[in-house]
Amino acid sequence: MGIDRTPKLSTPDPASPWAPLRSRNYLTLLVGQNLSSWGDAIFSIALVWFVYQDTHSALGTAAVSVAQRLGVALSGPAVGVYVDRWDRRRTLMGVNVVSTGVVLLTAVLAFRHVLGVWAIYAALFALTAAAMMERPAFHSVMSRILPRDQLAAGNGLYQSVGSANGFFAASVGGVVVAAVGAVVSGFIDVGSFVLAVAALAMLRFAPASAPPSLTDRDPPKRQFVQELREGWAGIGLEPALKTLALWAGVGTMGGGAVLALLPVVVFRNLPGGPAALGLVEAGAVVGSVPGGLVTAWATRRIAMAPLMLATTAMAGCAMAALGFSHVLLLSLGLYALAGFGQTLGGAAFNALFQASVPPALMGRTFGLLGTIEGAAAPATALVGGILATTAGAGVIMAAGGIWMALSGLLLLRSRPLMTLLPSTPDPAPDGVPPIE
Repeated sequence: MGIDRTPKLSTPDPASPWAPLRSRNYLTLLVGQNLSSWGDAIFSIALVWFVYQDTHSALGTAAVSVAQRLGVALSGPAVGVYVDRWDRRRTLMGVNVVSTGVVLLTAVLAFRHVLGVWAIYAALFALTAAAMMERPAFHSVMSRILPRDQLAAGNGLYQSVGSANGFFAASVGGVVVAAVGAVVSGFIDVGSFVLAVAALAMLRFAPASAPPSLTDRDPPKRQFVQELREGWAGIGLEPALKTLALWAGVGTMGGGAVLALLPVVVFRNLPGGPAALGLVEAGAVVGSVPGGLVTAWATRRIAMAPLMLATTAMAGCAMAALGFSHVLLLSLGLYALAGFGQTLGGAAFNALFQASVPPALMGRTFGLLGTIEGAAAPATALVGGILATTAGAGVIMAAGGIWMALSGLLLLRSRPLMTLLPSTPDPAPDGVPPIE
């Protein structure tokens, strides 16, 4: 028997977390998005510290999270429709340009010593409203540049790299803010946005087909309403997706209180001010990086309901315990555990939606998901801030963490989720090949 010397074409193992790195478009998206998030991580610490110094109030600091979530909730439905109409690459670039303008204006106001708390709330609202357009555009791009069987690996790797990037930004950013203040932090953020636009300009991929409801005969208002309904229909394509959307809203209610009160708990329970907050937030990466890297492996072996239930319980319990921690190292470890659960569960969640929703509906579907999550969080963040003034920030944060943990029980009500894997092993074609 002779030796077969025919060359073999190597196919990347979809269960490998490194498989998506073979795509130039994926690498470009990875670099572009993480450049802008690096500056954001530093600048957000500066703004939270500025508000806390000015108000010394749990409610005032929690209002930072309220302003951010309101930007998401109010802009979600509309931006999803327009993301499906517009070019995704230009949308991502446009978001970074708008964010550059907002951050630059905020930094200039801080430099002239006329930056007030309400101006910070307005800036955060504008930044998150613009970023809301980024999320559906990003998920739409991911579904176009990666085959279906690599989506779980792509989302996991993206979150791991983003977390590692955030580790450096948060750990160094807290020290930078303490040393140089909000002004320099703002200009650092502006520079990161400029670099992100340059990277995203190199993205090349074929656009998704136009939404079927767009016809010249329909007036613009009817077009918009019809396309918005199609977004809801996208969530209703699979029974499991409706349960996931409900879980996202209920779980975010607890998460809203937790994230709103985290800075208050850190500033009051730990020494170090913004540097301590940066270190604690950086601790999430200790768990997020391995959480993202095991996503491709886990989503082929564990059904959606048990996976999401376990990761939600892990993250919620860790956040509840963090509310009572007075030791920096313990706080860092608890946030690392929460980061592992949130990253693994979040990557599986995104992969399932990306694989199940048609590309032409991707913007509207993720826009509406953002609205569900964004609408749930501001109320609990505001209520949490009010209750924290009497019950204590740590107690209310612990209650929010327990709520998060228990929200995972909703996943058990969906029979399809009990056996459904977030990423199916049979590969689907990539669609139209990338345009070089």
